[in-house]
Amino acid sequence: MPATEEKSALQKIDSGWQRLEARLCAGVLVAEIGSLTLWIALKGLSTDYKPGENASGLVFRALTGAGLLGLLAFLATRRQPQRTMRVATTAAVVIGLVGARFWAHAGVTYASNALNWLQNASVLMLIGGLRGLATRLTLWVALLGASLATSRGRHINVDVLVRYVPEKLRLPTALVGQVAAMLVCFFGAVGFADYISISVFRANATEPCPGDPGKSCDTGAASKTATVMHEGSSDLFLLGRQASLDLRTLPHVLAGAPYDRWLTAAEWNAWLDGADWKAHYKAAAVDALRMDPSAPTVTRMPQVAAPGTGEQARALLVRELDFVFPFGLFVIGLKFLLRIVLILTGGVKSDLDSAHADDDLAHAQERDEEAREVAT
Repeated sequence: MPATEEKSALQKIDSGWQRLEARLCAGVLVAEIGSLTLWIALKGLSTDYKPGENASGLVFRALTGAGLLGLLAFLATRRQPQRTMRVATTAAVVIGLVGARFWAHAGVTYASNALNWLQNASVLMLIGGLRGLATRLTLWVALLGASLATSRGRHINVDVLVRYVPEKLRLPTALVGQVAAMLVCFFGAVGFADYISISVFRANATEPCPGDPGKSCDTGAASKTATVMHEGSSDLFLLGRQASLDLRTLPHVLAGAPYDRWLTAAEWNAWLDGADWKAHYKAAAVDALRMDPSAPTVTRMPQVAAPGTGEQARALLVRELDFVFPFGLFVIGLKFLLRIVLILTGGVKSDLDSAHADDDLAHAQERDEEAREVAT
């Protein structure tokens, strides 16, 4: 598009949408790398080394020590002659590898306590721990990437048929394919959302027909949505309560104290009284969570429980996060719709080979040419 050509409102929306998704994708990718790095680091540091047994902790310490010492040596000698820099960096890497044996047992207890807390008694526990977080972030990155590809016409498609039809029919044929892809995304989003509400949130698939109670009819979308909203409200309540426990547990974990031995019966009961549990659960089930105050020295793990449901709190929020997939399909469907409108209005090219062009490079070349003209 020439630099002087004004963008239409739809083109501006498309560009802004792409910028937002690109930033989201970058942020999610950084978060995924961070969660995986933290999980691997804590896993490696919490693994003790015993000769003849598991040596993963020793290997992690060796690689970490070699990397850190090598980087420090490189930074310290980068202004020195190249030979000096290479010798110093190599020596530091070797020292880091060999020195791992001397700190093979360092930090095992501390890292193990921190890892167990994150995995078993923190808000991350509600989504499956650090690995569960990385899994969900991976899905999010994939959906964001698919949405960006759709905006730029680079989604996977088979264009053999379009290439063999007459020139005049190529655009209508391509549009039919875009419409079909859009409908698949929309229907897929509805279907997956319906499946999640029934199989995961246990919404009724059928109900008595309004006019004939003796017959069964499909449960309406409003009823299923109400079930999901009710269950989701309870899950978000538990998320908030677990976060409040995490704020109190974190100082103990940072200090190296066992995460599961600080919460006494009195503190647990006071914490229960700090929120309106009975707005989400039956009173008898909530009262059953109370600890015996006559044993003040007894402690418990700082982990929420779903009163009276018989459900494990671990990975409880995964069912809400499952909606990321149908939501992503719905967004991709909207992207197809926007692209169809842009093609019809001439906002984007419909050339089959345009999907393989590098738009950013083309724009960069245009900017370079303009800069040269201004300079001359």
